Amino acid sequence: MKKHKGKPRGKTCRWTPELDQVLTSAWGSGGLRSAWKAIEQYQPTWSVHSVRRRAAALQLRRSRPEPWTLSEIDHMLWSIDSNASLALIASRLSRSVGAVRHKLRALGYAIESLGGYKVKDVAEMLSVPPGRVRYWVAEKLLQTKGGRITDASFSKFLADHPQKIPFKALTLEMQNWLREMGYSAGETAPKEASARRS
Repeated sequence: MKKHKGKPRGKTCRWTPELDQVLTSAWGSGGLRSAWKAIEQYQPTWSVHSVRRRAAALQLRRSRPEPWTLSEIDHMLWSIDSNASLALIASRLSRSVGAVRHKLRALGYAIESLGGYKVKDVAEMLSVPPGRVRYWVAEKLLQTKGGRITDASFSKFLADHPQKIPFKALTLEMQNWLREMGYSAGETAPKEASARRS
């Protein structure tokens, strides 16, 4: 087992009610990986093992996803035909991108052909006007390939220009997904957490 040098683990982590709330919320929407990414915004030195251990102490269990309904499948396939991104489809169906990918593969779709995002997809995901996204593309803040904004440039944009995104106005699911994609705004940590950092 690899050792995580310099990363507080288990009982050495000082959890606060605010951090527990962040953990619980992120866990509910994306499990351990999502929870660790969310906690990392406040405590970047804490290991995934610390988060897993705290989740166990809080008796957090990731609930099994609901079975897909015919209506959801129809909406997903209609969205694919309309060239919507996987992220946007997942957001609309309140499912993870991974779940959408898995379902599409099960239905025989080649996921590799569904990469990138349309301008209107990014605008809808970030709750900004499409014209603003087109401006970002024109300014080379977002790169396109085949008429679609690339995944790599979108992740880089989230990391390099977080101030351009109305993050607090987005749904919790979208916030968590953006964090996983690279969003990092140096969000202010809860006061208790900041005071107890070592």
